[in-house]
Amino acid sequence: MTEADTPTDTKEAAILRAAFECFARYGLRRTSMADIAEGAGMSRPALYLHYAGKDDIFNALVRIHFQRSEQAVERVLERPGPAADVLLAAFHAIDGDAVEAMLNSPHADEILSANTPFTQPAVEEAHARITRHLAEWIRKGVAEGRLTLRDLGATPEEMAATVMATKFGIKAFSGSFAEYRAAQARVAAVFGKALSL
Repeated sequence: MTEADTPTDTKEAAILRAAFECFARYGLRRTSMADIAEGAGMSRPALYLHYAGKDDIFNALVRIHFQRSEQAVERVLERPGPAADVLLAAFHAIDGDAVEAMLNSPHADEILSANTPFTQPAVEEAHARITRHLAEWIRKGVAEGRLTLRDLGATPEEMAATVMATKFGIKAFSGSFAEYRAAQARVAAVFGKALSL
């Protein structure tokens, strides 16, 4: 978690930063509330005044990550450039710094297999909004004659959903962050070429 990704409340920011580091270092199962409290420079009882438990903290980290991702993706999609470059920049914006830290963690499989945080209504809504931003970028590109859906048999919404599903799907098959980034570049190149005139 970077400074830009933390809440403005200093205690809250310290808790989330400490939790992020503990989860990356120890994994979800082995991280304790005592570990997080120590990292945040507070007592365990004080930590419980902010969060019910480590799952609650992890859920908050995921929610904040997707809120920040949505804002970053909006900015990226406003930039001009070849479709493949814009798509790759959007993928990187969705990931932020968090995915690199998580994929480089020895506990990446455990962290990425935690489904509950990703099914929170706030996260699902942010994911849906990111997909809509991407669909709007495609729709606008087609209207301006920069992009095409010819021969793809898809609406902008269907194409955006396919791009997003592919982007998130490759994470499960990547053995390292470097492999993941390389796969993202290939996916962006394929979709970029398909959408380009």
